[in-house]
Amino acid sequence: MENKITVLVVDDSALIREALKTVLNSDPDIEVIGEARDGREGVRKALALKPDVIIMDINMPIMTGLESIESIMQKQPIPIIVLSSMDVKVIVKALDIGAMDFVLKAQELDEIAKELIEKVKIASKVKALRRMKFIGLKKRGLSPVSIQGKTAGEMSSHKVVAIGVSTGGPQVLGEILSRLPEKLPASILIVQHISKGFVAGLVEWANPLTVLDVCVAKAGDILRLGVIYFAPDDYNLVVGKDNKIELKEDTTKHMLHVPSIDEMMKSVAGSHGKDAIGVIMTGMGHDGVMGIEAIKKAGGRTIAQDEETSVIFGMNKLAIEKGCVDRVVSLENIVDAIVAML
Repeated sequence: MENKITVLVVDDSALIREALKTVLNSDPDIEVIGEARDGREGVRKALALKPDVIIMDINMPIMTGLESIESIMQKQPIPIIVLSSMDVKVIVKALDIGAMDFVLKAQELDEIAKELIEKVKIASKVKALRRMKFIGLKKRGLSPVSIQGKTAGEMSSHKVVAIGVSTGGPQVLGEILSRLPEKLPASILIVQHISKGFVAGLVEWANPLTVLDVCVAKAGDILRLGVIYFAPDDYNLVVGKDNKIELKEDTTKHMLHVPSIDEMMKSVAGSHGKDAIGVIMTGMGHDGVMGIEAIKKAGGRTIAQDEETSVIFGMNKLAIEKGCVDRVVSLENIVDAIVAML
């Protein structure tokens, strides 16, 4: 097992445990070192075996997957991938309490296998301890940021904040949304890389966290100040100079991510120029690097989340190295930086 990614599988179905072991062990870089039949056994084996990654079911006897995730993340943080049916609220809750990612059970086995192996390899690169350190800014006494100067109704131009985030996004977005001030003098656009079918649930989860309105962007929407727009599944969110949202398909069929952070940010650079702020955060890959560079070249301001508070220091690292970031800040200071730039 030297240099292999070690995995613990937690599921109450012996059939599913065996299928997952076969799938994961088929990859030469992965080794399943243990399995558990319920959440309590999962916690015990996680602490004893110290795997690199845990695959966790949600609906289990004795102790549920959610209870198991909370216990593991409190005692010994380990990257956890949830494997469950499509219950949006439950999965978003799992992400909120510390799970890193999820894979849907409601797929063909070959689809599950491909996605699971890819996400296990990404999860193995995560320092899970970081996830706990920066969850709960509100509990640490950090309240919404106050605005000094002009508010939304007093701005002479329409400002747009374009945020791009991938792996680890729901947790960090929760912290950011909870700190945004009332009457924010800007519209906020967010592209979050997440499995198809979960954006609506993410928005439903996000609404109680913020004093601002949160919605899934629709074609023809006119940007309003103090409103947060999430890009929907399967479409690139772009904005025109008339502040109207357009949703465009990937006609090339070659984009790795749709919605694309790059496409959203490039459109904001073209439509709002110096009135644009780009924020690139935790995530694997390079989506968003060209977009935030476009905002910088158009005279806008740019922010990157720092390495210490990133689950995956990938997209933001590349943007920083490219020299198109004005400020590199910790998660807890991102909203302060946005408000200061506004």
